[in-house]
Amino acid sequence: MDTILRMLLHNSVLNDWSLDALNEDEVVGVLESDGFPQKLARHCLDVYGSKVDESVGRHVWRLDERRVCVHFARQILKEGKRKTDSFMAEWLQKIPEGMRASFDMLEGEILTERLGVETWVRPFSVSSLPSSPAERFSILFREQPKWEGKDLQPFIRDLNVPGLSSEGLLLKYTRRTQPTMDAEPVFSAR
Repeated sequence: MDTILRMLLHNSVLNDWSLDALNEDEVVGVLESDGFPQKLARHCLDVYGSKVDESVGRHVWRLDERRVCVHFARQILKEGKRKTDSFMAEWLQKIPEGMRASFDMLEGEILTERLGVETWVRPFSVSSLPSSPAERFSILFREQPKWEGKDLQPFIRDLNVPGLSSEGLLLKYTRRTQPTMDAEPVFSAR
């Protein structure tokens, strides 16, 4: 998918296409002439974009900024852990012109860790975690023994247990400590 997305972006520059108004027939036709099957070209639009107009005989797509930016962040982090500054510099360089990458987009996709004075990022996607709460919390606490609430939330938000909210899950599977009333709560394994 990386190759076809890069080709789509390359063609958007060559053909002066707006990433907010991509004509499906034109995009698919150009990608097909570049050697990609029609089905794969449409799949790329579906994965990285959303339809904005379906008038008679015309389908217009907009590339989703978050999906495209997250794709490039994942590509960079395939190589492993990176210093935040070097990661951000490379990420901003790789995303298409006109798109704005924000660290918030990577919520649930990465972990940050401080080593001395430097902060490092590494891949850790919520989509790779089990859907069972017990297994998920076990993996999370093996990964990091203590979590601040704001850092833990993206990794448990999608858990759906009848009769239990996110707070209920935290009560059941974690131990909460809060050194002072103003401090952010910290969660560890129960």
